[in-house]
Amino acid sequence: MTVIRCKSMRVPCAIALSLVVLASCVHRPTYQGGTFATAPQVLLPDDRGYPTPLAAGQSLSAGQVFALELSLQQPAYVYVLKRSGGVLDSLFPGASDSDRVEGPGVVRIPSTDSWLRTPQLDGHGRLCVLLSAQPLDPTQRHCSAHREHMQLNPPIQSFQLAPLSAH
Repeated sequence: MTVIRCKSMRVPCAIALSLVVLASCVHRPTYQGGTFATAPQVLLPDDRGYPTPLAAGQSLSAGQVFALELSLQQPAYVYVLKRSGGVLDSLFPGASDSDRVEGPGVVRIPSTDSWLRTPQLDGHGRLCVLLSAQPLDPTQRHCSAHREHMQLNPPIQSFQLAPLSAH
């Protein structure tokens, strides 16, 4: 419990009290059990720049822009990662962006006016999406094939994205 004593400083005291109240209202979403989402849909821009679903069997090429559409059944922290050899880099959120919770509902990663760029990968590289009930420290982020790690703390669901072309 925070105790604030105010005598002659009404304005600063009111600000301090407001901040304490606001801080107590901020909370992480509660994990509801089960999975966060079904497999994400990869979107590519058409000739006019409108998002179009990646065709079945089509792969992503290095330098190509894309976005993801996720249907989240519950709130989740979303990460898009690139793994090349033993190196793991975050495409979303970017290095200067903070983790934030998305959903529930249909969400686009990144937001509706942005695209991600497919990085250059070697033959063993891959792109994946992680969904988590809590923000993940970079040491907790792993790029694996479709897996559900709901027994972990925090629960994590992962998806490998569309195949990447070699050129």
